[in-house]
Amino acid sequence: MADRLVPRDSAVYQEFSRLYRLARSLRPTSVDRWSGTLYATDSERWGAFSGKTGDIRLSADRTLRHLTGSTSLTDPADQSQALATVLHEATHAGMATDAPDEPNAVRSEHSLGLIEGFAEVRTLQDFAAFARRAGYPGLELPTPSYPGAYAATQNLLHQVSGPAKDRLAIIEEASHGPGVMHFDQLADGVVRNRLSDVVPFHQEHRRQVRAALIGAMAHRAWPLLKDSPTETGVTVAEEIRQKLNSKVEEIRRHYRGGGADVLPVSYPNPAGERRAGWERSGEAGAQMRFLEGQAPAAGAVRRGQPLGDGARGRGGGSGREGPGRGGGLDRG
Repeated sequence: MADRLVPRDSAVYQEFSRLYRLARSLRPTSVDRWSGTLYATDSERWGAFSGKTGDIRLSADRTLRHLTGSTSLTDPADQSQALATVLHEATHAGMATDAPDEPNAVRSEHSLGLIEGFAEVRTLQDFAAFARRAGYPGLELPTPSYPGAYAATQNLLHQVSGPAKDRLAIIEEASHGPGVMHFDQLADGVVRNRLSDVVPFHQEHRRQVRAALIGAMAHRAWPLLKDSPTETGVTVAEEIRQKLNSKVEEIRRHYRGGGADVLPVSYPNPAGERRAGWERSGEAGAQMRFLEGQAPAAGAVRRGQPLGDGARGRGGGSGREGPGRGGGLDRG
């Protein structure tokens, strides 16, 4: 059955719109990509946001029927997941995604897992306050929809946070995006909390140090974590910990050894480096241009769907949206 447009004057549309505005008010951003169009679906997925059209699609049975305005006495677990879906999709809709002019933008599928991980971290962080303010008190925390990405992101947040930039500050920053800058935002946490005593307070020095740290965090498994169990996410995060600790020590040796020059690195987005006016010899690998709808150069990661258009679904898996789904990424 085709998706059905939810009338704007209907009670279910009005309740979703109220919840969406409340979700945004908890972490206000300057971006609102929701078109105002809401569809009811028969999908097993709880919901999806399309970055291409700005439309939101929610399961009629798994999500919309639980948005009643009060706590359910018969299906509280299902209602928790429905409310979490509103938070998750509002996070995507309120977040800038691309940053083509930024040298440290990770414009590849590595950012897919981290974007979904951050969206779910934000969802669970804000869930209790959201449910209480929305008039659904007493609900238990929902389970993460992307357990692998969630576990890896949570673990990495603990690794990079500290007194100078704590976990909540990083979550707040990530909620604004751009999504392709999440790795840079995490790297900034490392610089501020673990390297501020050795890295000069100079834009180019710190940008290149962050680029080096991004290389340590951009694990090859990130593109797969949205389809992975918790255990995989924990394993990946521990492997990142080893590489990150090693890179931090390398950076310390560079500067403590009298290194006045910027750290020699390759930026994750050479195109952004060139646009910003910096010139370097060579190029650090072709980057996927799927955010702009361009085909990748030879040898680049295969073309994918737009970043950050996730959907909450059952089982922690994910799949591409089918016909009429706006080209976004579904969370299965």
